Amino acid sequence: MSETGLSAAAILAEIQSESLQNLLASVKLETSPPGLTHVPALDSYLASVNNQRFASRDWPLNRGDVVEIQGPAASGKTHLVYHMLIICLLPERHLDTELGGWGKAAILIDTEGKFNIRRFHDMLLSRLRRYLGEGDSTDSVVSLEDVATQCLQNLHVFRPTSSAQLAVTLLHLPRYHATVSRLQDQEIGLLAIDSMSAFYWRDRFTLEQLRDAAQGSSRGNLPPNPILHVLKALAKFRASHRPVILMTNWGLNPLGKPSATGDPETPFYRQHLHPFPAPFEPHGAAEAVASLESSQPRGGGGNVTPRGGSRPRLVESVLPLHYHITLHPSPIDPFPATFSLGDALRHEDMRSVLVKKGEIRGLVRAPGEEEVGEFTFCIGDREVLVDPDELP
Repeated sequence: MSETGLSAAAILAEIQSESLQNLLASVKLETSPPGLTHVPALDSYLASVNNQRFASRDWPLNRGDVVEIQGPAASGKTHLVYHMLIICLLPERHLDTELGGWGKAAILIDTEGKFNIRRFHDMLLSRLRRYLGEGDSTDSVVSLEDVATQCLQNLHVFRPTSSAQLAVTLLHLPRYHATVSRLQDQEIGLLAIDSMSAFYWRDRFTLEQLRDAAQGSSRGNLPPNPILHVLKALAKFRASHRPVILMTNWGLNPLGKPSATGDPETPFYRQHLHPFPAPFEPHGAAEAVASLESSQPRGGGGNVTPRGGSRPRLVESVLPLHYHITLHPSPIDPFPATFSLGDALRHEDMRSVLVKKGEIRGLVRAPGEEEVGEFTFCIGDREVLVDPDELP
């Protein structure tokens, strides 16, 4: 024991330390942004918010950004994930042609078991044809297939069947990255989970059964919601590897009550997962903003302010949420009540065109920001159309 009463162990415990992997990820955060989403209106919004938070950054996404995609069934969540996976896997260029991809590996955690590799392959080939040309020769077709195969080799798919398996999968990813030969030399640019809600009802039922069984005794010993272990595992992988994290989530409960016509008062949804970040609800706004600030590397210079204008008290961060996207299919107005059967048949072709167009409207928000961004994309037969010049 020293004269000051501090042991060597106590002094060493006060010294901050981090792994080399974490240090490299923090350095790359400032020097090598991941790339564009190639959805022009979305990139514009993300870049604007990023520049407000960090004056030195004028790009859309940062390494380690966490993005939630929420919406009802059949609202395009999975197809937006497919689009982002393709952007991550595509190389920056092929021969003399600019492709604009990130050129990195991607991890997809398919919790619902619905990943369609044939559909994904068709979308990837269609995107390559758009960039590289159709090509009538056999050599051209082979070249496109070769590029697609190289991209697919950098996609790694996991299919956990419970929240516990999902958490363990995330904790195992660093070892998987370090030991799998075809991934060792690759950087993981995107981690996508489709979806975070897959085990919601099962976990909720289990927790309710445990609470009922503990009615006569103390409930303090009840286990936490399994989603907490998933969030902690995600936060750990984010700190060490800094991929962009994309998570889909169900839209179950509208944020506002339905209007007299039955339409929702607001296009947004409440957060049904707990303790998932809920930055746009009163109980979660301060915590979400504090989580953003505390998640930045030391010296990052982030400037995130809650909507009220005052700084929140600092709370323990599980996982920050940088952006939230809400998706809805573009509405198609019903026939007026005065329409006869003949009127409906005459307009059938027009409505069929609107349905086949597959237009999806996206609303993007950032914690602490008042502005809401808007973008659209269309789900086509063989690809997701995101650029205004591509839209039908």
